[in-house]
Amino acid sequence: MHTFTIAALEGALGASTSITLDILRTANQIAESVNRPTITWQVIGSSAVTQMSNGMLIKAVPFSETSLCDRSTLVIPGLGLESPRYFNLYGHYRLDSSNRKSTFALIKERLEHDDIAQLAQLAHQYNNNGNVVAASCSSVLILGQAELLNGRVATTHWRLYDWFRKKYPKCGLDVTRMLVQDGTLITAGAAMSQMDLMLHLLRKAMGHEISDLTRRYLLIDGRPTLAQYMTAADLKNDDRNVVKLEKIVESYMPNVPPLKKIAEEMSVTEKTLSRRIKKATGMTPLSFIQHVRLRHAQHLLETTHLQLEEIASKVGYADATALRKLFLKNLGCTPGQLRATRGSNSLPEAHISQAAENHPGYFTS
Repeated sequence: MHTFTIAALEGALGASTSITLDILRTANQIAESVNRPTITWQVIGSSAVTQMSNGMLIKAVPFSETSLCDRSTLVIPGLGLESPRYFNLYGHYRLDSSNRKSTFALIKERLEHDDIAQLAQLAHQYNNNGNVVAASCSSVLILGQAELLNGRVATTHWRLYDWFRKKYPKCGLDVTRMLVQDGTLITAGAAMSQMDLMLHLLRKAMGHEISDLTRRYLLIDGRPTLAQYMTAADLKNDDRNVVKLEKIVESYMPNVPPLKKIAEEMSVTEKTLSRRIKKATGMTPLSFIQHVRLRHAQHLLETTHLQLEEIASKVGYADATALRKLFLKNLGCTPGQLRATRGSNSLPEAHISQAAENHPGYFTS
């Protein structure tokens, strides 16, 4: 029987922790309804009763009393960026705006707490024993504190990109990906990518059928990357040149003019524009223009029934084959796979009937 160990840190994101437990419970309900093996889990935490950032309280085994379980997967839901001592019972921030610290000052302070050190030590032990350790959002920082990221590829919330690279330079960080598995380490992006992380772990623990039924029952869509959620201006900072370039590209699509003409429209030289875009996004202008085209193509895939050939034409690509290759290279999936995930959220009728018969209260709540 597979087991999970869920780490509930003081001040962690309540939604991220809750979805972890809800997905596990739902998976067990579905597994029971189709006569499949179930799983077990335990919750460990900063204290016996751990408060989340939204004020929610969770009972847990304190880190200091935690013993390692063979074949257990350690899961660390998203960590709130602020120190829990700044919150009242309901998760309200107690400091006024004049006393607040910067986000990164708060992260630095939070990482220095004893419970982080205890969990980092546990994570290190788990991983050294061959167990899988998984974390999402800012909790990936704990893996860095545990010295598990050196020479590994990982993802985290894209807003942490610059700070993360400076803090853990030996980690190959890729914030364009929703989920990254590197050996026995699995990382996910923003807080709600915890859903994707748990479904990935369920596939390994319970098989594709149970994982897929859980996803479809909870109406969780498939999200292969974080790139679709990034506004162009937020790729690294809020440079207004990026915003302006994005609007120009969208207004001219599908016939985007040469970069020189765009630069003239922005009243800068082509060289200056290239330098500014590179500094703001880490991309060349041509790569950035491709990013805008792909995002628009993705929007059309998700919101229309247009054929791929039509979409390719609307965003400025010669044919569907070129667009399909770009999707696979940049988003890790084909256009067909992406569109399919938006239309496959209904639970099969046979499984609904069987599950509802076995668990009437659960499936009607």
